Amino acid sequence: MKISENFEYPLLPEWTTTEIITASEFYEAVEKVYTTGIDREEFLTKHKKFLQMEPAIMTQKQLDRDFEQASRLSIYQAVKLAKATTGKRVKFKEKG
Repeated sequence: MKISENFEYPLLPEWTTTEIITASEFYEAVEKVYTTGIDREEFLTKHKKFLQMEPAIMTQKQLDRDFEQASRLSIYQAVKLAKATTGKRVKFKEKG
């Protein structure tokens, strides 16, 4: 999978600096699921913080769409893989 380079994370103007950092750390964790891999518990912890920060499901879905459009990476698919994985690390396998 070819990941877009030089894209911006979707951020909301009403977020505080702390919330922007939380979201950015989560987006970075999603990138790692697609590239280098990440510790499963670390990923799920970042996801939980993101959900606590942005509890509105419609907003979460819009952020996922915006993130996927910019990066070609799916937050939904990364979380789905992490929840289905029983191993210590989460990483998408290369296709081909």
